[in-house]
Amino acid sequence: MSIKKILACTLATTAALATMSFSSCSKPSSNTLYVYTNAGFAPYEYVSNGKVVGVDIDIMNYIGGKLGYNVVVYDIDFNQILNEVQRNVMAVGAAGMTQNEGRDQVALASISYATSVQYVIVPDGTFDEEDLTDGKLSISKLNELSNKAIGIQTGTTGEFMLDDAMAAEGDLVGFAKRNYENAILASRDIGSICGGVIIDKLPAQSITNANSNLDCFELDAEPESYVLYFNKAATDLVSKVNVILEEMIEDGLIDQYTINHSGGAN
Repeated sequence: MSIKKILACTLATTAALATMSFSSCSKPSSNTLYVYTNAGFAPYEYVSNGKVVGVDIDIMNYIGGKLGYNVVVYDIDFNQILNEVQRNVMAVGAAGMTQNEGRDQVALASISYATSVQYVIVPDGTFDEEDLTDGKLSISKLNELSNKAIGIQTGTTGEFMLDDAMAAEGDLVGFAKRNYENAILASRDIGSICGGVIIDKLPAQSITNANSNLDCFELDAEPESYVLYFNKAATDLVSKVNVILEEMIEDGLIDQYTINHSGGAN
């Protein structure tokens, strides 16, 4: 989050943060978990009736209850989440975050609580079953899009995948990458500015379910694992969280949260 100086404490919070205050304006409490997310990634986090909700929020509320912590959620830029985690031992990054080496270097990951794959959202009728190989779409098929721009949510696996494809000879030719705060915003430009948007499976399905003029397809890529990210010094906290996550997975609670939030927001 970019507003970090004392002056920031005098500023009003944004609408997305509703009535919450920035944690940097006061001393962190040892009784509070400060959860940082980006609420444009349904069903994991999205805004409903002015409040940030979703699978990750339910997970963190449950964990907070089990451990006796208050849970305060902040909706910030996705690329700033790990910065906040590094500043505060009681901060948690909960935003459908794929575990990767770069993030592991600066933050401590929980066990994986969900898996995903990458999808591309395109105008309805762009592709059909004949374009797929074993149910997946090769990223090189995106060369057939009439508009040579592809939208991504900045800092996500979709961006990394697109960067690799644009750098690889013969994968994508003449394309431009267009960055967005989240996939919901990006999807609004499909058919005009963007030919398609690359994002994770469930957010892609949530967006297309809410927009009959859009369709989505799985891209041929390796699966990824979602984790919660913590401050490097929070080893004891992560150990406790991992025990709870294992119980939640075994009891099917996270699966139930996912079902509850299917549909999300558009």
